[in-house]
Amino acid sequence: MAGSVGVEGEPVRLRALATAVPSHELEQSAVTSAALGIFEGALENLARLAPLFAHAGIERRYSCLPIEAHLVERGMGARNQLFIEQATELLVTATERALDEAGLAPDVIDAVVLVSSTGIATPSLDALVAERLGMRPDVERTPIFGLGCAGGVLGLARAADLARVRPGRHVLLLVVELCTLALRLRDKSKANLVACALFGDGASAAILSTGGEGPWIGVSGEHRWPDTLDVMGWRVEDDGLGVVFSINVPEIARRRMGEATADFLLRHGRSGRRSIAGSAILVGPRS
Repeated sequence: MAGSVGVEGEPVRLRALATAVPSHELEQSAVTSAALGIFEGALENLARLAPLFAHAGIERRYSCLPIEAHLVERGMGARNQLFIEQATELLVTATERALDEAGLAPDVIDAVVLVSSTGIATPSLDALVAERLGMRPDVERTPIFGLGCAGGVLGLARAADLARVRPGRHVLLLVVELCTLALRLRDKSKANLVACALFGDGASAAILSTGGEGPWIGVSGEHRWPDTLDVMGWRVEDDGLGVVFSINVPEIARRRMGEATADFLLRHGRSGRRSIAGSAILVGPRS
């Protein structure tokens, strides 16, 4: 979780925030029909699970591929190549929009923090974006992999920390996830069905600095619960990344989030629900 509570020193401000999505817009009704066709005959209680798509609260989402292209078998290599190509384009677009909003040129960016968990690139995507947009050769890069659903808010915390210790410098935060590429036709698990009901593709870019105008970013905190490593994550399979979801995610949030939040507030001399404006990452709009 990251919270806007008091922090010493010059505040870090969010100078610009922009997003980019792929051109393929998928209606939830079309996704539902395609998914039920994939899982037909594989899950005994498919009819009972089908309402997941309606209950997700999602009307439409964006995908880097048209819906029919997701019905083609692909190996890990082909999926990852698509990830590199599509993610780079989305990040370039989002960055250009953020720079335009802030009234800045690419060569004023001093550091880049990149967050992604749905593909692998070496050189990392931040290097590809820097090359495309003509950023300075001495730009500092910090690619972060593996944060999953918490990547956006934790990336914001890392970027803010970087801007805070380098007053006046401009830090670019890039976040991109292409979750639809993780659909594996061979995986007939409930977890894969849930992923079909929830996830889409998109990218965002934010520019942070101690100078200029914009909302300020407060201190941040994290909490790790023991014995929860198998709650959410990826399994690397021959044909792609296999999603891992535990049925205990909602229960863990209900039973443990309050205590972790109270500890966070106490460490920063605050108490009570009105003392914090923050973000906690779970799954889906109903979380």
